[in-house]
Amino acid sequence: MAGKSRFSRTEEITLRAQDLRSDVSQTEAKLWPRLCKSRMGAPFRKQHPIGPYFADYCCVPLKLVIEVDGPLHSKAEDDVRDRVMERHGYYVLHFSVEDMDKRFRSVVDTIHEQVQVRLLEKEARGTK
Repeated sequence: MAGKSRFSRTEEITLRAQDLRSDVSQTEAKLWPRLCKSRMGAPFRKQHPIGPYFADYCCVPLKLVIEVDGPLHSKAEDDVRDRVMERHGYYVLHFSVEDMDKRFRSVVDTIHEQVQVRLLEKEARGTK
């Protein structure tokens, strides 16, 4: 199993994800304490690889991705990334840095509501 992480990723992808996790903005760092340790009711990961991309925050069991978009984000590039993530079964929520800075409580509430909706849907399907 040398060269692979426990998620069957290459060592290169695993190292890149670790590097991204150690280099987060203050805005992203502010959100993590609300998501970690299943505080929203489901587990999230930081910089989780999906296809050739890395999700800022990802709840694998609920197939939910949270992206924090800075001022340099390209809408066209984000659309391509979102389509790839959607092909892998993920639903992507985007929040701008401005939203995070000015309406943080609203962002957290929106994420929590989406987690609860997806938990109920999963329960209705009878999946773990």
